[in-house]
Formats: sequence, structure tokens, C-alpha cells
Amino acid sequence: MLVGSNCSFVLAQAEKTGQIVLGMVWEPVSFNPIRGIDSGSYTAASLVYDGLVKYDRSMQLQPALAQSYDISADGLKYHFKLKPGLHFSDGSPVTARDVKASLTLGASELSPFKSDYADIKTIDIASDLELTCTLSRVCQPLISRLAELRILPAALLESPDHGNQILSRHPVGTGPFRLVRWQSGLELVFERNPYYWGAPAQAKSLVWRVVPDRNVLAVALARGEVDVAPIDGRTWKSFLARNNSDFERAHKPAPLKVAVFNGNRTVYLGFNLEKEPWKQLLIRQAFAQAIDRQAIADVFYGGYAVIPNTDVPVTNWAFSRETKYTPFNEQGARDLIVQAGYRREGKFWLRQGQPLALKIHTIKDQEEVAQAVADYLLRVGVVCEVETMEYSTLRRSYLSKGRFDAMLWSRSFGPDPECSIVWSSKGPLNFCRLKSPEVDGMIMAARQAGSQATRAGYYKQLQSYLARQLPWIFLAQPQQLIAYKAELMGIEGDAKQKGQQLTVGLPWDNPVFNAAEWRR
Repeated sequence: MLVGSNCSFVLAQAEKTGQIVLGMVWEPVSFNPIRGIDSGSYTAASLVYDGLVKYDRSMQLQPALAQSYDISADGLKYHFKLKPGLHFSDGSPVTARDVKASLTLGASELSPFKSDYADIKTIDIASDLELTCTLSRVCQPLISRLAELRILPAALLESPDHGNQILSRHPVGTGPFRLVRWQSGLELVFERNPYYWGAPAQAKSLVWRVVPDRNVLAVALARGEVDVAPIDGRTWKSFLARNNSDFERAHKPAPLKVAVFNGNRTVYLGFNLEKEPWKQLLIRQAFAQAIDRQAIADVFYGGYAVIPNTDVPVTNWAFSRETKYTPFNEQGARDLIVQAGYRREGKFWLRQGQPLALKIHTIKDQEEVAQAVADYLLRVGVVCEVETMEYSTLRRSYLSKGRFDAMLWSRSFGPDPECSIVWSSKGPLNFCRLKSPEVDGMIMAARQAGSQATRAGYYKQLQSYLARQLPWIFLAQPQQLIAYKAELMGIEGDAKQKGQQLTVGLPWDNPVFNAAEWRR
């Protein structure tokens, strides 16, 4: 952390040069879009990469690298015409060949997102600026997924390692910024991309400062050492808002503002459905009743959270208001454990000589919530402990391999509710190992439905199924709070955009979704 006169000098220089300092509690794992699938990597990648289309502030799809696109009446042909004069951040031209190579990689076995593009049968290049994708069957969410497909140079993707060695640390993209320096554990420095196709980024440079401790990050915000940072509701309510009030009482302008966006992330307790007794519905129902979710929202998110019935955000067009969830009921939890065949011996439950015991795996960012969940379960007699691990280790060595009882994790949600990657039987992020032909059928039917209303009907059925079967206990959907220096503009959008943007939230809870518009 910067201190004393050195801090003042650096901040003055930053303001003079148009630099904005972003504080983040994590850093990316990789800039390779098919390797870095954590939130940090997704967020960082959104600064340097673009897709054929993009979402605007009202979550409507607009052309990006594509100048235009047409979808045939039968929904099986997608024709794209690229903007002329496009270049990657290294100055090399963008052509239809690069788009085809990026789509091919996205649909390959190497990609965790292959299901998004699995219905593409052929990709035909008509010219350097035109190509057509022909589908084997209708796929309604495809156009939305093309907003997430990062367009990369074909020359890199066609190399033996598909560009991984270069792209992981030195991305070559078409986004508003380009990465110029990365000091692991300290900071990433981005500068305005001189080859960007759209309006130039307002800030000349963006410094992503890594501050792993949320309390330290809050202090850095209060002291003006970072300009903008995503924070949780508790931090704002208990510390930063009070600090602001102190300034106002002293007849000084408050140093910080806060933008509160509706959240698109669900924090959940997920079970390994291949293991006993977690595969037993009565036990999952008992745990759901044992946990006071309202208290978790109030204590750990300062009340800035929705109590969810499913993982679909309340702002999403597929959200079901009819889906119901069992409320907090400690005695009800104990009764369900008895129904599951356990009997009480002392403080704990036994069945066939085995105690009802649970280990919750999580990461440091979720450790406090996980411990609260463990405490609630202990109150109804469940032996419970929390093990905290580094993100990549937990995901690759434990969750992906099924070496866990339960996980305290979170899932971010995009503007389109397509969820094959999480809930289909073969979904690469289906860590809970839900295997349900019924769910697979709902997801496929929604992909092929002829209208948004029909799709919404299938997703409402899915939400009802998840609320009944409880592969996850849906704990909270935190709102997205972004604290920023009062002189910064563009965080919440212009006046006519502000209300709608705060309501619909940020796609995938991406705090730098509109970073190219940030300015002093």
C-alpha cells in the first residue's frame, strides 16, 4: 500500500496522466479464454478482447466486430459481415479466418464452452470480411454466446499449443485496452488500445492493483490510493459510508460515491450428488431448512442481497416468481434428519454407526460465509468443518474430480439463461454431478424453442426442479457495489442510462463491463 508523500505524488501523477487505478481482491489466472475461466480471468479478458456482438448497458445485443449479421428464417444460417479496417492490438488485421479459427477452438474438446457452439456444423468464409455459420439444429442462445466468444489471431490458434504460451500472459485482442505489464500478485497495467475499432477508452491507462484482503482494499479506497473498486455491502455500510459521513459533517465533499447494481451472482452450498448421504434428498432438504439465509444476507452482505429461490437473478427475463423455497426452520431440519434414518446420540446423529458429518470446501473469499453455514449445521447436530483452498487447486483437483462432500461457491449469470455448462449431465462446471434426463431435456428444449416466451417456460420448469431437488442450497444473490472517487464519471452510465443499468445489473457481475467509459 502507498503511504505518505510518495502516495500523494503518485496519485497526483495518475490524475495528470489520465490514469485510473482499479482495486481488485484477485487477479486473473490466464488471458487464454479457454484456460482462464475464473471470475478474475473473465473480468480481465473483457478489457482486451471483443466478440462479434456485444451487450449494451440495457443488455441488448449490438454489433461489435461484426458490422452486421443476419439469421435465416429457419434459424440455421448466421451470416456475418465484419467491420472493415479491424486490427488486433499488435496491429495485425482481423479477418474472417480469425473468426473461424476462434469459433473452431471454442467448439473443440479443449474448450469448457464447447456446448455453446456445439450446434455449428460448418463455417464458410466468403471473403476476408464475410462468413456464414450453418447449424445442424436451431440454437436460440447462440447469438448471445457470440458476445462471449473472444476473437483471437488464427496464426496463434493454429500453433501446436493453440496459442496458450503467448495468450496466457500476453493477450492479443481487439478490446478497448491492451495489457502492457503484469507483475503477479501486485498489478496489471493496461493502456488504451490504439487499434480499437470503437470510441477510444476515456482513460489513457488502467492499473489493476491486486489487494487480496477486502479490509485492506477498503482502507485503500478511504485513503484515495485506488480510484474505484468492487466492494461488498458490509464493507460499504460498516466502514466506507461512515467515513463519507465524517467528511460531510466536517463540511467537506464526500470522497466516495457508490453504485449499487442488481446482482447476477449466486452464492451457494453445492453437494456432491454421487456421495452418500448427500445424494439423499431428505438430507439436502434438512440442510436447507437449517440455514438462516436472511441472517447471512444481513450479516455478510450488509443487507445488500436478495434471498434466492434459484440461481437465476431476479432481473433476468427467465426468472420465475412462482418458484418457492423452504424457509428457515431448525426443528423442521431435525425432523427431516430423523426421516432420513438417523437417530440422535448425544449431540450428534448416527445411521448404521456412521455420523452425519460434512466437510465444506471453499476459497478464502467465501470462508466467512462457509463458516457461518457450518455453525448453522452444527446447531442441528451435523458435524461440520470448513477447509479453505486456493481457487485453481480447489477447482481442478477437488471439484472437477469429485473429491469433496460440499462446496461453498458462487456462480455468475449472463444476460442469456442458457445453462448447459452448469446443469447438463456433461456440463464441465456441473461440479455437483447432477445427472438428470429431465433437466437435459429442459435445457435442450429451451435451446431450440421458437420464442423467448417459450424458452422462459422451460427455464421456469428448471428453476422449479432445482428448488425442489436442491443440488445447491441457494444462499444469497449479493448486489454489486462499486465504490469510486467522487470525481470519476461513467461508472453508472449517463443520466438516461443510469436507472436501467443499475436495475439490470452488470453481465456476469463484471465490474469493468464499461471501463472504457470511465473518466475523471
